Amino acid sequence: MSVPIEETNQFTPHFRPALNHDGTHAPNFITVVLQDAPNGAVLYAATMDKQALALTLETRRVHLYSRAAKSIRLKGATSGDELAVIDVLVNCNQDCLLIKVRKQGKNGGCCHTRVQPENPQSPRRPTCFYRIVSRIVGKTTEYFLSFL
Repeated sequence: MSVPIEETNQFTPHFRPALNHDGTHAPNFITVVLQDAPNGAVLYAATMDKQALALTLETRRVHLYSRAAKSIRLKGATSGDELAVIDVLVNCNQDCLLIKVRKQGKNGGCCHTRVQPENPQSPRRPTCFYRIVSRIVGKTTEYFLSFL
């Protein structure tokens, strides 16, 4: 059975059922990938509910749904590293968004972690993707993380 190719010009994002981290029912979500518009780096992957998407489109600042806090949060509200929306792209199935952003914060960060976790004055990392998955193949295959 082939799936028809969607070629509509209507923005109809598809939100899917999900769970919060504690197993309780969460709002329906759409997956979101945040990309740094100037250099193309992937900064963050997250979820939005309908309200977070509406706030993002209205304010041109990224709002995400936190499954840990069970609430919508403005990205960068506590760190000062807000993300200004440049473009919003939707995939062919309208079930995933790519949001191109420009960092607006004083620290140039995006991730809530720091370069030196033990030092509260250390700068925040510019992306949440700062570790690479590597593997060792021997009698068994093992995977480990190394820092970029």
